[in-house]
Amino acid sequence: MKNVSNTVNKPLDLSDSLYDLCKAKGALSALCNELDEFGISVCHFDKNHSHDNATLVALEALRDFDTWEYLVFCARDIITDQINAIDSPETDEADK
Repeated sequence: MKNVSNTVNKPLDLSDSLYDLCKAKGALSALCNELDEFGISVCHFDKNHSHDNATLVALEALRDFDTWEYLVFCARDIITDQINAIDSPETDEADK
C-alpha cells in the first residue's frame, strides 16, 4: 500500500512568494537587530567579567529569548511554505 498524503499543495504564485519572502527577510532582519543589541551586553561582559555584567547578559538573554524564538520560527515557517509551493505535485509524480 502506498503512503498517500491528503495535503494539497497550492500552486506557486510568484507575487505571493515575493511578499512572503519579504516577510521572512523582515523577520530575519529583526532577529539580526535583536542579536546586535544582545551583542553589546556580551561585549560589556567580555571587557569586564563582573557579576553585574554577567547578570545583565543573563537578563538580556532571558528577556529577548522569546522574541528570538518567534522571529526564527516565523521566518522558517514562511520559507518552508515557499519551498513546499515550489515542490509541485507534478515533480513528485515524475519521480515515481
